[in-house]
Amino acid sequence: MITSDRASAPVEETEVHLTNVADNLQLVADLSYGDVALAVPDLNGELTVRADARPSTAMAPFASSRAGCLLVRDGEPEAYAALQLGRPVESDGPRLASEVRFTVAAFPVGRPTPCGVVVCSLAEQVAASLGRMERAFADSARELLDTLNGGPLIDLRTGDPFSTTRRAGDGLLRVNPKGRISYASPNAVTVMRLAGVEGRVTGLRASTLPGGGFGISPVLGTRGASATEAEAAGRVLSYRSIALRTGALVLVEDLTEARRREQEIRVKDTTIREVHHRVKNNLQTIASLLRIQARRSSSEETRRALAEATERVSSMAVVHDLLAHSTEERVDFAEVAATVVDLVRHGLVGEESGISVAVSGSTGELDARTATSLALAVAELVHNAFEHAFEPGARGAIEVAMRRGPAELELTVSDDGRGLPPGFDPADSQSLGVAIVRTVVQDDLHGSLAWASERGTTVTMRIPLPDAP
Repeated sequence: MITSDRASAPVEETEVHLTNVADNLQLVADLSYGDVALAVPDLNGELTVRADARPSTAMAPFASSRAGCLLVRDGEPEAYAALQLGRPVESDGPRLASEVRFTVAAFPVGRPTPCGVVVCSLAEQVAASLGRMERAFADSARELLDTLNGGPLIDLRTGDPFSTTRRAGDGLLRVNPKGRISYASPNAVTVMRLAGVEGRVTGLRASTLPGGGFGISPVLGTRGASATEAEAAGRVLSYRSIALRTGALVLVEDLTEARRREQEIRVKDTTIREVHHRVKNNLQTIASLLRIQARRSSSEETRRALAEATERVSSMAVVHDLLAHSTEERVDFAEVAATVVDLVRHGLVGEESGISVAVSGSTGELDARTATSLALAVAELVHNAFEHAFEPGARGAIEVAMRRGPAELELTVSDDGRGLPPGFDPADSQSLGVAIVRTVVQDDLHGSLAWASERGTTVTMRIPLPDAP
């Protein structure tokens, strides 16, 4: 068995223990209203800060992280004493850091031989203003550190290391070894009132609280912890319970409004996806009707116009189909472009064409409006390339390339065909396809269009990104 130099426990167990302490440092910092740092010794016994945390609701002596810093023996004698003696050590008096006077308490981590130290630094100004509630919290932090000294917190349900933090809406309950509430913070009392508890909360059995029978009671008398949600009196309560050497520490939160909002969002998302699904179905129905009409028409010009209209409708249906399967109102346009190009190719030349089509590059996710307009523009440009760039039976290549920059999206549709006709001016073109591209790119998306004819035709679209800085 591999062992560490300072302890008889396996190195793996020591690492799990230290990691769990580090994961719970923010909870300790918020409960104690002080700066906390986990320091571990090297082979020479010198302590280096492995992780630290500062309280979110109080002034801390250290303005920035000390992770990776060496603790000097003369500057942090309490840390070295706690490591040597295996018990908590407090400073004799305050010291100064960044013009903040603070006191220090060091707590060993690991029994019987410490493998680390947690150093708690409390600003004198904060210590002087602690009321009854703050002192109850600070006492809970000390007892939590005493529990962490003996080993990692273990989730009773999963067997994995347990960690948590104190959230803004949390109430704190202290449960004594007999299973009764010995302290309830004002937030905890409010949560219990909303859940139907009448009278004093202090003195009640934890098992009689709403959800307390399976949210708190199971951790009592163990060395474990648990996170549980309970429903009572129309409320949803969250219990995060940690067994201490003297009872338990419980963080309770009312999640009712949060769950209600989550449910509303789920209903809204489902409704939006259903709308996109129905729009897609309607567009596909329209496309089918256009195909039927095209087959029945005796005019070649009419059939061609209806086929082009079918492509336009189908390209918009592609976007709505992807949105119907998405949890957000955004789609990966590269996937849209590949599908649209494939639709155009199959509609015009089928699988046996001598013209190859490639789609390259990435756009990331785009909002539904931008994606729909670009799908229409890409469909038109690829259609034009197939129809006008090559002689009948000729071989060639068409490429759709995409590139996303910090502030704009660049798309090019290029071919190696015969190029633009002499005197072609896209601004004056009477082509419906060119007019559609011009409208969606310049008017709808506020982008720019550039046409070039050199070894074929290249159309470049530059679209400003709506979320660009």
